[in-house]
Amino acid sequence: MLSSHIVDSPPDLRGTRSSRAWSSRPGNFDHLNLRAIFPGDELGIPSLPALDVLPAALINYNARNRLTSPEPGDCVHFFLDDYRFETMWTQPERALSRVSRAGISLTPDFSLYPEMPEVVQMWNVYRSRWCGAWMNAHGVKVIPTVGWSDQRSWRYAFTGLSGGTVAMSTVGIIRASKPEQDRFLAGHRAMLDHVKPDRVIVYGKRFPALVEQLDHVYYEPRRWS
Repeated sequence: MLSSHIVDSPPDLRGTRSSRAWSSRPGNFDHLNLRAIFPGDELGIPSLPALDVLPAALINYNARNRLTSPEPGDCVHFFLDDYRFETMWTQPERALSRVSRAGISLTPDFSLYPEMPEVVQMWNVYRSRWCGAWMNAHGVKVIPTVGWSDQRSWRYAFTGLSGGTVAMSTVGIIRASKPEQDRFLAGHRAMLDHVKPDRVIVYGKRFPALVEQLDHVYYEPRRWS
């Protein structure tokens, strides 16, 4: 497991000008999750250890009935609309109780789009890695989800990852425009060069251009193919 630096002693990074006078802290006091800071790169994006494992099935984070009694090999995934798993960031202790039942999880797939300000994209990469480091520090095995937008994102989208199994999504790529597909494939090649994963879990339909590159294991919603 990764070690973390728990920010508890002064100076408190979560503090405000009046916080030292408070008798108790409000529920949303640490909305930046600075209570746990994990080792990472020069930007502070946490690094995640390589994990060489192939889950038997991917179970979405909102499948509460399935996650109440997970089967051996079940792995939590977050290939959903962002708002459906925002609680992983806003309420990490509560979210942890859900993913820990399965014992293995992908990291949240916070969206990256070229139209987003670059600082927002960096923030979403940070949040995804932080959630992964948080789960790992609490005994959950973590497979990193990796995503990118355009070439600008490559310098931080792949940071903190090296080897092992990673996960990605091809949802929407099959029907995307040729320039969008080319951008996706360029990012995919950059990811393979930088991360050098041993295996790639792909959520979505088979994308022929990826077949000849590395060991890609496809998962289509509701079944393994």
